[in-house]
Amino acid sequence: MKTRAAVSLLALLTALHYSQQAQAADAVSAPADAVTDATGADFGGTDAGQEKALDDIIVSGTQAPSFKAEVVQVGAFRNQSLLDTPLTVSILPRALLDAQGAQGLDDALRNTPGITQQSTSPLTSNNFVSRGVLMNARTNYRLNGSLPIINLGPIPIENKQRVELLKGVSALYYGISTPSGIVNVVTKRAGPDPVTSFTMNGDGNGSFGSGFDIGREFGDHNEYGARINGYASRIGTPVNDVDGRRWLMSGAFDWRATERLTFKLDTEYYRREMDEPGGVTLPSAVGAKNGNGGTIILPAVPDPTQRLAPLNAPYNTWATNVVGRADYTITDDWSARAEFGVASTRRQRTIANLGSVNLATGAGTITGTYTPDQEYRNQNLRLEVSGKFDTGPINHELLLGFSRNRQTQEDQHQQSYVGVKQNLYDPLTIPYDSLKFTTTKLNAGSVNIDTGGYVMDMAHLGESWLLIAGARYVDYDTASTARNYAVQTVTPTAGLVYKLTPKSSLYATYIEGLESAGTAPDGTTNAGSILDPVVSKQVEAGGRMEVGGAMMSLAWFHIERGLAYTDIHNTYVVNGTAVHQGVEASVQGEVLPDVSLLVSGQYLNALQENTGNVYQDGRRVENTPRWSGSVFAEYHPDFLGGVALNAGVYYTGDRAAEAQNRAYLPAYTTLSLGASYKTVVRGSGLTLRVNADNVTNERYWATGGTTLYAGMPATVRFSATLDL
Repeated sequence: MKTRAAVSLLALLTALHYSQQAQAADAVSAPADAVTDATGADFGGTDAGQEKALDDIIVSGTQAPSFKAEVVQVGAFRNQSLLDTPLTVSILPRALLDAQGAQGLDDALRNTPGITQQSTSPLTSNNFVSRGVLMNARTNYRLNGSLPIINLGPIPIENKQRVELLKGVSALYYGISTPSGIVNVVTKRAGPDPVTSFTMNGDGNGSFGSGFDIGREFGDHNEYGARINGYASRIGTPVNDVDGRRWLMSGAFDWRATERLTFKLDTEYYRREMDEPGGVTLPSAVGAKNGNGGTIILPAVPDPTQRLAPLNAPYNTWATNVVGRADYTITDDWSARAEFGVASTRRQRTIANLGSVNLATGAGTITGTYTPDQEYRNQNLRLEVSGKFDTGPINHELLLGFSRNRQTQEDQHQQSYVGVKQNLYDPLTIPYDSLKFTTTKLNAGSVNIDTGGYVMDMAHLGESWLLIAGARYVDYDTASTARNYAVQTVTPTAGLVYKLTPKSSLYATYIEGLESAGTAPDGTTNAGSILDPVVSKQVEAGGRMEVGGAMMSLAWFHIERGLAYTDIHNTYVVNGTAVHQGVEASVQGEVLPDVSLLVSGQYLNALQENTGNVYQDGRRVENTPRWSGSVFAEYHPDFLGGVALNAGVYYTGDRAAEAQNRAYLPAYTTLSLGASYKTVVRGSGLTLRVNADNVTNERYWATGGTTLYAGMPATVRFSATLDL
């Protein structure tokens, strides 16, 4: 049925193409959804001096969309050319997201190697792991490069211009965060060209939604700007009787009060109501002695269309993010910035895990909890001064800053329910109202305050050398009913960039960071607990080169950190050292005039050391593939007259299921195909798209960790966008 739907829609695209071809031949081209990068490089041509002055990514409506990205918008390297950035950064621009029909962070980040998910269903939330390190849901996700937003429900991207992933240690700018990386989502903003766009979309599972995108500059001198986005959708899934709804409303506002003073305000509200599909608890080891050794026998990946959780088990999230910013140009070379934001998230969550499964019959027991009142808040303040000065022949770019992030987690009342019988192979329908709740546990709230001062100097030694040196003073306090502790330390950063040519560079960096070692995952005895801070250290060396319309990158990295894992008592602990070492490469951009390409791959050897347990030392870090990568290409030749074809292949290698490597989740590959058609109808641009994911219907485990969830089967998505 899904294949027929895809074929029918492709036929519709072709028919519409030929019916409009004669009209389009003499018409002006449709408004493009081009990305204007912060520098304008290759998108309008600004010079290097202007690059550092600009800070926004807007839709220009005048250039062809591109997969290529040249400027970083995340961290202390904000507005820095990629060629001058001594770290691995994956940038996923709007043109790429549109071509793939992406609807969430999981769709976007599948284009970056080494990304897996852990312990929660991708239908309800995204618990990402990068380079074998879990991303903290409260510190590792940022809005417009600064505000830490709370990733306890899927972050929408309809109002985002691009998604970035700064991989590795990021302590200088962001303070306490795991060395997995920082995901930065950049909002759409008003630009010189008006934007009025309406979209309708859906999929073969019964999803359907609609949204709008309106952007304008106004005022006597276009000193005001507003970009408003809205979206609402019914969510259908391949899983029987698992569906939901979601809403998004956002605004990005700009005011150029004077030539020197500007203000920005970003606000977004999104809500998602979903059913929990249910996961499979990692089986116990057969033949283990005192929790060590033995073998874990995994069940075959179940039919992903079968619901294991009780019917209508709720998983609901509400999120509000607001951040305001003021920028003041003190002189031509010096500027100041003040920023304050609040991110708040509320979640109602049901956990439904199927355990004690008889692999012959599929019989097991569903156990779990319901937590109706999870509430989290981040309050973030940042003050910065930046400027340029010379010391003899050396040109300096100096950044001085102060930040304070206050994280609050309210008390939570968690209700357990009596286990009910369920079958992995032939699931029963279990009414949610039939569950018998027994005990209510109070999970005490906590307050974490991360205060820091930082300085970074980027010293240009002639045209070829860039020396980077920086440090952050960290003052971190945690207070809860269980315990209080405080940490003060200094974390250094050092880097060197050598420009081989104006379009190629080599780099090396050393960075130290402080991290909480993550949050104990669901299903563990201390689920939700934030572990003590530990020091992480990273060395990275690599190079970049622009070739035509594409950017090529190659990097080697070595990370040492406190080892966090689930021990034999099912408690998430920090013990020993994890060493993550690997190589990552990518090619991104227009490799030919009519071919856009993103190729990326990673080899990662992540091992455990010094745990004191012979069953762990030398074993792979759990849920970490040694090999991973993806290829996505779009073919858009002129002779097809607005038709573009695309295909993507995404590979994840095998992963250790747990710390002792007593079982491995098999490697898997998924294939995606898509097509789009752009034309002009009565002077307005019309874009039709169809995308099919996992077209081979591959069965695989989408998550690792203590709870396993099956990946989704073949799905066909389609959309129509009208640009007025």
